Parts: sequence; C-alpha cells; structure tokens
Amino acid sequence: MAEPWATPEELRVHLRLPVIDEAQAAEKITAAETVIRGELRQHIDAVAGAAVDLVGNGRRVILLPERPVTAVASVVVDGHTPLLSTEYRWNRYGILTHLGGCWPLDAAITVLCDHGYTVLPAPVKQVCLQVAGRAWVRPSTGLAAESLGDRSVTYDKDRTGEALSDYELRILAPYARGPESR
Repeated sequence: MAEPWATPEELRVHLRLPVIDEAQAAEKITAAETVIRGELRQHIDAVAGAAVDLVGNGRRVILLPERPVTAVASVVVDGHTPLLSTEYRWNRYGILTHLGGCWPLDAAITVLCDHGYTVLPAPVKQVCLQVAGRAWVRPSTGLAAESLGDRSVTYDKDRTGEALSDYELRILAPYARGPESR
C-alpha cells in the first residue's frame, strides 16, 4: 500500500485549525486521492514490476497507460520469447517504440515495467490538500437526496467539495495520461 499523499497534520496546517480529528482527516485525504486518481486515470504512486497488457496497433509506437515510466524490464508479444532490449525503446512518457518494425495488429503485448512517482509532485499534493480541505469544511452540505423507506441517501460531489475545480484540473493536466492510452 502506498503512503498517503498528505498527513492529517498537513491538512490541519492547510486549514489553519488548532486541532483536527486525525481519523476523519485521513478519510478525507484518502477520498481526495481517489478523486484525483480517477480524474487523471493514473495510479501516480511508484509501482515496481507492473505487468501491463496492451493490444498491438499496427504502428511503430504504442503508449503505456501509466506515467512516468521509470524502467521496462521486458516486452513479450503474443506470449512468445521476450523481445531483446535492442528491439524496442521506451521513454518516461510511456512511449514504447518497436525498432524492428511495427507492433503486430491486435497482438497481445505484455510489458513488465516500473512506473509512477517515488516523490509525489508538489502540485498533486497541493490539489489533494485543497480537495480534502473543502470536503472537511463542507461535510454536511453534500446531501443531494434522502429517502425514509429503506433509508437511501445520495451525496453530490460538487456540494461535498470533492469535485475538482477547473483550476485544479489545469494544475493536474500534466500528470494525466494521454487520450490514445485510455
């Protein structure tokens, strides 16, 4: 399990509160992380030895779904012998280039790689604190609907402060994966 992106103490300082309920603060931080990961469609945290399954596109370049890529250990096409490291090239942006031609169309490509940030980028942490802070300040206004029979409650993310603002989306944009790898 990856370390939390922020601590309850950091949230307390962000909100300028004298004290904070650490369990509730940790819950708000975890919820903010989930919202941000969902928006970015990225794991963000460092992962070693991830097996990524892709489908060949008939082009020389294929995109890995997570960024940044920090290492590629192997590339296997249709379960056969792994390609030699001289047969492909990769970069931190997740671009995997086949140097001997094109990736076979509709082939099953398995890439064993490391990806993510060992140190969380400061802008991502700041947005996490902002989202968790809004959720902390406005917890009770998130109720959008409530029923009495069989007890049904619906929450609205815009009202709880968990929805990302346009400004926050612009800050996070460099950390999102591109449209071709979705």
